[in-house]
Amino acid sequence: VYNAGKRSKDSEVADVTIELSTLQNGEECEDWHPLTGITPVGEWGAVRLRYRYFPDLMMGSSEYNSLRDLLLDPGMEAVLALSDLSHKDRVPLAQALLRIFRGERREHDLLQKLTEHEIEREAETSTLFRAATLTTTIMDHYMKATCTEFLQCAVSETIHKILESKQSCELNQTKMDNPTDACANAEFLLQVLDEIIQSVFASAADCPMPLRYICSRLQRKVAEKWPNDRMVKARVVSGFIFLRLICPAILSPRQFGLMQEPPPQSASRSLVMIAKCLQNLANLIEFGGKEQNMEVVNPFILKNKERMILFLDSLSGIQERPEICEIRAKTDPSRDLAQLHHICVAHLPHLAARAKTQPTLKKLVTVTEMLQKHKERYQEMMQNAANHVT
Repeated sequence: VYNAGKRSKDSEVADVTIELSTLQNGEECEDWHPLTGITPVGEWGAVRLRYRYFPDLMMGSSEYNSLRDLLLDPGMEAVLALSDLSHKDRVPLAQALLRIFRGERREHDLLQKLTEHEIEREAETSTLFRAATLTTTIMDHYMKATCTEFLQCAVSETIHKILESKQSCELNQTKMDNPTDACANAEFLLQVLDEIIQSVFASAADCPMPLRYICSRLQRKVAEKWPNDRMVKARVVSGFIFLRLICPAILSPRQFGLMQEPPPQSASRSLVMIAKCLQNLANLIEFGGKEQNMEVVNPFILKNKERMILFLDSLSGIQERPEICEIRAKTDPSRDLAQLHHICVAHLPHLAARAKTQPTLKKLVTVTEMLQKHKERYQEMMQNAANHVT
């Protein structure tokens, strides 16, 4: 932990020590860890950490060429097989795959294949892309990595307005200091909603082209599968753009690079109210039932339903696959390929079983076993060298 210095170097004030011998290989941990101060003065508190310990041997990049070629194959059967099996490894798998495909400027191919695969398997539109799968995890990471400029144009101004304002957007009277504030709060909330939705609707051109192309493919695929559902084309796009990008960015602006510090509690509650209203608009449904205090927002939703559908169609209006021309730093994919090989080894019995009925997976099983033998040979050579030095 460092104390940030405005005109001088950051100074270290406390640290945390984690014993690697207590960690299981590949298992994600989340726990509180006590802080130890550089100067022994009183209690320093604790910090909650989430981490995954992954000790492994990373071979040279050429060793992984066969695995890389399998993953990048246009059919992507190796990727689809891993997406069905590796639930507990979903996050590291998503991160490694996305970095590899982005390194090849083919992230839209990866996203298109995974989203279409999930649509093919889904029976109900109500549960489409709602679960935490490899597809939704990769989309979350991709949007968070590429949509900062879009979010800046769409919601940043409103977020800062809320931070600077003393007026609340709270509509729940049980959470108000004075219940008579309800009318002023509702008026302010509706004003902010009009401003932010206008800003969002004007920002379609700032959304990354590969993401807009994926949205167009989503719309085409769901329209083919559910031709009688008039709203499915809008909801499949809003499920990603609003429910997984814009609304989370409003709730946690710091995590999306929109501000440096988390918002204070008073502003956080107003941001929750704004995100809640935009989420209902994105779902194209009004408030009702147990949320009677929110019904004052229904005229806003009714007024903007058709505009929302037009915005989502406009955002998704990229029919031609875009070429990705941005300059990117050259990276070595060895670390990500080593991570993917580690995941393949962990699921090798399941992959071998599936290969009996899905012959194309035999290559993945063979490559995984071959790389494991190469790794064992490297480890033996390293051990022999260490013994020789000793």
